[in-house]
Amino acid sequence: MINLDTLIEQANELTPLPATTVRLAQMVGSVDCHLEDMAELIAFDQGLTVKLLRAANSTASASAVPVGTAQEAVFRLGAARVLALTVASGARPFLQTRIPAYGLDEGALWRHSVAAAVAAETAPNFCTVDMPPETFTAALLHDVGKLVMGRFLSPEILDYIRRAQEVDHLGQLAAESLLLNVHHGELGGLVAQHWGLPPRIVQGIIHHHTPDQGLDVICDFTCLANQIAKRIEAGLDGKKFDLTIAPEVMERVGLTSNSLDNFCPIAASRFQQVSRHYNAV
Repeated sequence: MINLDTLIEQANELTPLPATTVRLAQMVGSVDCHLEDMAELIAFDQGLTVKLLRAANSTASASAVPVGTAQEAVFRLGAARVLALTVASGARPFLQTRIPAYGLDEGALWRHSVAAAVAAETAPNFCTVDMPPETFTAALLHDVGKLVMGRFLSPEILDYIRRAQEVDHLGQLAAESLLLNVHHGELGGLVAQHWGLPPRIVQGIIHHHTPDQGLDVICDFTCLANQIAKRIEAGLDGKKFDLTIAPEVMERVGLTSNSLDNFCPIAASRFQQVSRHYNAV
């Protein structure tokens, strides 16, 4: 079996996010976040400025008036999207990784992560409860723990997990916890802590499968984004995916069944429209 300390050590060895990204995350997580301060920070990062200008001037941003400065880009995109695009720039090399233990080919985790971020971006159009701005980033990084977990899931351990699921009728998360004393959500939270991301983002990642335990609506929104992302991907692959969103989660985010039916196709269309901007970061 895997030693928990070894997993934690591996989580802490992932290359840290750039300092600008971490500072932006701290700004967005602050109660007195100001777009002017974010723009000032970004203006000194030429590479990041170019990426945000590209996103702000894209057709997905729905404006015929081009922007030419970091401040204009930040004001057009908003704090949440700026942070998500910035984090995506730093995390994409990790999230593109092939993870055979989870059946994920190269780029598959990245596609799912972007789909979840887009679902989070779409959610305020259908949910009556205000969504925390950190949700975009929590959704983008919700499965980052699989990068660490996947390194240690040998065929023997995978067989144990499968047997726990089949014999004891456990879900994958419960089977991971039973056999490894930790699940990929918790490992993802450790990675986010190592990267210096705000506690609320950490909470969203840890509890994206267990929102009832998170005691924060960001966990509900991240859980919802994960489920919608799976529906989006299934549709792109010509498959069917039955959403399993608990009624309590729906209630806490202010989403009705009718709204959910409309949410899914809009999010899928939005994913096809904006995913290329995440792919370009």
